[in-house]
Amino acid sequence: MPFALEVALDPDSAAVVRATWRDLAAAGFPFMAQSGVAPHVSLVIWDDIDVAAMSAAVATWSRDVAEVAIVFDRVAFFPTTGVVFLAPIADSALRGMQARCHRDLAAHGRQPWCHYAPDVWLPHCTLAQDIEGPAALARARAIAERVPLPVAGRLSRAELVRFHPVHCLTAVPLARNVSA
Repeated sequence: MPFALEVALDPDSAAVVRATWRDLAAAGFPFMAQSGVAPHVSLVIWDDIDVAAMSAAVATWSRDVAEVAIVFDRVAFFPTTGVVFLAPIADSALRGMQARCHRDLAAHGRQPWCHYAPDVWLPHCTLAQDIEGPAALARARAIAERVPLPVAGRLSRAELVRFHPVHCLTAVPLARNVSA
């Protein structure tokens, strides 16, 4: 099972995502609403980790990394993987957080997923996934596009998770001084 370091949204912006997950679930796209995951942006995914060492490193990392303000300004999709998502403005604070995650935590993870490498990473908050076929993808996108944009919030908590099924191993608040 793979492992991810996710940064969870604050309660207000997470409520917008959860409402969209419920709408998508009612339309036949239940995965995110039922997954047990918090609304988030994934910074890195590894095939394997040293759980104890990574959990300790994430706790230390979280104390030293400030919350980041985030603005989701559009709905987008990955057609080849059937994923619909909210796309944030990928500013220097967000990219810096992700690069620091890779730099500070790499020693405890094995086989990082290539599309989460800092130079190719496309930050996103998944709304629906595993959608099969163009008609279903169009339906899910139409529901997702009802989100009142922009959605402004902050990334406020680091969560180390193992998935499928999702199991949170460590959840630690980020430092409170929000960087813009």
